Amino acid sequence: MVYRFADINDLDLLVLLRLEFLEVDINYVEYDAIKDNCYTYFQNALSEGLCDVILAEDNEKIVGTGIVFYYNSVPSTFNITGRNAYVTSMFVQEEYRRNGIATTMLKQLIDASNQKGYQIIMLNASEMGKALYRKFGFTDIQNGMILNTL
Repeated sequence: MVYRFADINDLDLLVLLRLEFLEVDINYVEYDAIKDNCYTYFQNALSEGLCDVILAEDNEKIVGTGIVFYYNSVPSTFNITGRNAYVTSMFVQEEYRRNGIATTMLKQLIDASNQKGYQIIMLNASEMGKALYRKFGFTDIQNGMILNTL
């Protein structure tokens, strides 16, 4: 298994993976708009360092993905810097699950966030994913889960 962070050369792949994750196909009425907006998002976010996308590859086949995007909010007593990271689109193909792929991807996304100075990491977890996130120290909050690595 090879893990790597996507770069600007992966734009078409990232758009395709996002559409697959959303289960949006060409028959969806807003397909072209979502596709174009995803392309623009990844182009801008990768260029500006506002997201990281981890890819898990088995013999050049993408079998897992995860995204962390970065944003600022109003500083508070909970987050004095206002710097936030948000993990989304964590997915491993069914036949590859239970092999540590999601664990490795999540660790790399957390490390990338911390290296950029983002210590507050949030996400919304599926029931299937909650055990993984709790293993890393994420705790339940209203409408999601959060990890504070301070």
